[in-house]
Amino acid sequence: MTGIITPPLVVKEIIMGISFCIMIFAIIFAFPLLGVFALLFLPLPVLFYRLKLGRNSSVVIVAISFLVLLIMTQGLAFDILYFGSLLMTGFFLGECIERHLGIERTMILTGLGVMGSAFAAFVLYTIFQGQTMTAVVSDYLTRYFSLTAQLYTDMGIQQDQIEMLNSTFLIIMPGMFAVSFMATMWMNILIIKKLLLRKGILLKSMENLNQYKAPEYLVWIVIVLGAILFLPMEAPKYVSINCLIALMLVYFFQGIAVVSFFFQTKRSPAALKVFCYSLIAVQLYFLILVIGLGFFDNWINFRKLGTQK
Repeated sequence: MTGIITPPLVVKEIIMGISFCIMIFAIIFAFPLLGVFALLFLPLPVLFYRLKLGRNSSVVIVAISFLVLLIMTQGLAFDILYFGSLLMTGFFLGECIERHLGIERTMILTGLGVMGSAFAAFVLYTIFQGQTMTAVVSDYLTRYFSLTAQLYTDMGIQQDQIEMLNSTFLIIMPGMFAVSFMATMWMNILIIKKLLLRKGILLKSMENLNQYKAPEYLVWIVIVLGAILFLPMEAPKYVSINCLIALMLVYFFQGIAVVSFFFQTKRSPAALKVFCYSLIAVQLYFLILVIGLGFFDNWINFRKLGTQK
């Protein structure tokens, strides 16, 4: 997939890739509210130039962008571990896409690669700081809760409600992080498909994502995890609820694939698509409806019904 580019153009393209990453960093730090959405696009420059220039050039883009990030944050900080993980996400997605892996293997292998890299970096960080992992995480959460407590207080939320929100966040934090990371991967895959298609490149391994269907055995895992929630033991409940949160996103992907399939088969206008997708994004009830659509699609097979006369 990597094209033949002369050395001067390679340098120019590398500078462009680094510039895009720095621009996203600048948006994140200058406009924190907008930065939440800008973070979703951080893997995209690395992914695009990984496929365009090859492995070595993308490594240079990741390395220099990460060094610039360290300078912008004025030293090592726990938050930049997440930013660095998003840079590596673009790199690993490019590796998997270039090997023509399917959507599930791409996301699983990218997730494992990023987690492994992040864990190694975290270990090095704790050694550099002379602290234990528990101490670093505890210090970060303490600072996070102090900031959010001040924000909640300014919003007029009572102290007991603040404590309840913080305890709830601690319980579902791993699951919400997994959801955020998987959604980021999925969105960047969809975008890179569009960008490459405009250049006449078709990703056959990622073709027809509106036919996506989660493995059938996941249904039984969901049922078992749901039953664990009724057990009196706290630790299994903690694991179960976070796994369920992550699996709900998998069924959201399947549900949105069903919706996309019907839009395609009915040749719906773009305005209708934008309206429906916007409702799904902002309305919780429509979001739950799409998740249920994906879950029950395992038995009903809505897409098969839609193609029958």
